[in-house]
Amino acid sequence: MNKSTLQRIRTLLWIYFLMLIFEGALRKWFLPGLSSVLLIIRDPIAIYALILGWPLVWRDPWKSWLTPLYFISIVGFILALAIGHGDFIVAFFGARIYLLHFPLIFLYASVFDRSDVIRFGFLALILSIPMTLLIVAQSNSPDTHILNVGPGGEGIASFQGALGRSRPPGTFSFITGVVGFYSFSIACLYSVLYGFKPGLYAKILASLAGIALVVALPVSISRSLLAGYLLVTTTLIIGLVLARIPIGRLIFGIFALAIVVYFATMIPVFQDTSVAFVSRWNDAGAAAGSDRMTDGDVGVARDQITRRVLPGFIEPLKSVDHAPFLGYGIGMGSNMASQRLPGGLQPLGEGSWEITIGELGPVLGLGLLLWRVTFAISIFRLSIKAALMRNVIPMIFLGATFLPVISGQITQPTALGFVVICAGLNLAALNSAPSGS
Repeated sequence: MNKSTLQRIRTLLWIYFLMLIFEGALRKWFLPGLSSVLLIIRDPIAIYALILGWPLVWRDPWKSWLTPLYFISIVGFILALAIGHGDFIVAFFGARIYLLHFPLIFLYASVFDRSDVIRFGFLALILSIPMTLLIVAQSNSPDTHILNVGPGGEGIASFQGALGRSRPPGTFSFITGVVGFYSFSIACLYSVLYGFKPGLYAKILASLAGIALVVALPVSISRSLLAGYLLVTTTLIIGLVLARIPIGRLIFGIFALAIVVYFATMIPVFQDTSVAFVSRWNDAGAAAGSDRMTDGDVGVARDQITRRVLPGFIEPLKSVDHAPFLGYGIGMGSNMASQRLPGGLQPLGEGSWEITIGELGPVLGLGLLLWRVTFAISIFRLSIKAALMRNVIPMIFLGATFLPVISGQITQPTALGFVVICAGLNLAALNSAPSGS
């Protein structure tokens, strides 16, 4: 592939990332009249990038992953039209997840390398500072304020949090974008600090971004974001141990993190929103019959796993026989279906696995879920192998990649975008030089 085409693909993938960050802002504030069109603004970018980069995608080892993915989605598309809901647009909206967006993961992995991942990381850290200022402003503004307006310039994009505070959406359409962005950003922060030897500029940026990331946690009032921070931090520690990084560097990192947290806690908005964050955690725990947050983090963490995470995997499998054998039709679990189909959504459930089985039926649905689990395990194994070779960046990104690939709510466009970005850069960090050059 010539350098001009390769550079064009790289530019398109950068645009895909930027549109993921800012498409919500366009839908809410700048072009609200085009909100419905902007919902799929990344689709043409994906199509063009795949056309240009198809020789890089349709080759080993990526071809072996794409073949079953395309088979399941194409068969699901046909079944949706033949015996499912019968709506072409809804069926395409559902199938495009696997036909257009998931393949971009392998294109990111083919044209970018470790140094490119660091560049993405720098941009994410730069953006995290104004993003935090924005969510602070949203948190301190009424739900009816223009900052909290919903897509199309109507309604509100924030969700109720605790103690009268709402969960701010940032530049995104919903709070899921904030969770995805900051989980990605903390992986970028660790990658910048541990992926290469940072200079003065990188250290200053990392310090400012670190404060922004700490402040964003209580402001978001999101338990999912706390889980994301903990997962990425855990995979970082595992990666450093496997890479045999000198213990002094890890201790220095912990000390630096403690300083960042200290300065962040001195900011009044952190103190104010921390109360709301703890209150929401306790209220949710009390509703589920669990211990309060102040009764011990171990008990709370155990409760989150047993009551929130595991049921997302177990319950869909228990009710698999309730779905039609060939499903209701791909795309049936999307918001597009609620807008176009009579009677709105079928009762597919809220979890990603429930929606997949409901849309595709037990056979194709379980096949797709097996694909997601197997792919996540493959990324896990590759990241472990890279860490043993002293490349910790893939292991760091694994914390932001593993669970979203397995069970992320990919019918939501923003959540889908972060799955693509995180998984794609996770694999790209394995490259010492762009494999497409």
